[in-house]
Amino acid sequence: MESSEHSYEYDVALSFAGEERNFVEEVAIQLKGYGARVFYDKFEEEKLWGKNLFEYLSDVYKNKAKFTIMFISENYKNKLWTNHERQSMQEKAFRESHEYILPVRFDDTEIPGVHTTTGYLDISEKSPNYVVSTFLKKIGWETKRVRLF
Repeated sequence: MESSEHSYEYDVALSFAGEERNFVEEVAIQLKGYGARVFYDKFEEEKLWGKNLFEYLSDVYKNKAKFTIMFISENYKNKLWTNHERQSMQEKAFRESHEYILPVRFDDTEIPGVHTTTGYLDISEKSPNYVVSTFLKKIGWETKRVRLF
């Protein structure tokens, strides 16, 4: 990704409910294939093993990722961990001046702190590839990377 004043460990962190894992995992694999540094829990098992996940995930979503893709669903709204991730990313969004939280909607569930006027991707009938290609366009990578898979 383009350089900035802050050095990030991840280009993007993915926040989702476990019920949406199959879709999100495909997004994660494709983004990684383009060379993006992706925080996706299954890619980080050795780092997460034994850690205080409450503190570690808060740090990831507040400090270590340049962008977060929030996969919104009814399941997302009702999970303790996704609410913790959301609160951490909203803290960062409050203090930053760029679009940090990129909401993707599986359904019309309202999420606290995500205003109805916020631009989002509706993926109710879309593929993981749609999310990946739209994200790459958003960050200016659509013509700069070679697909590795």
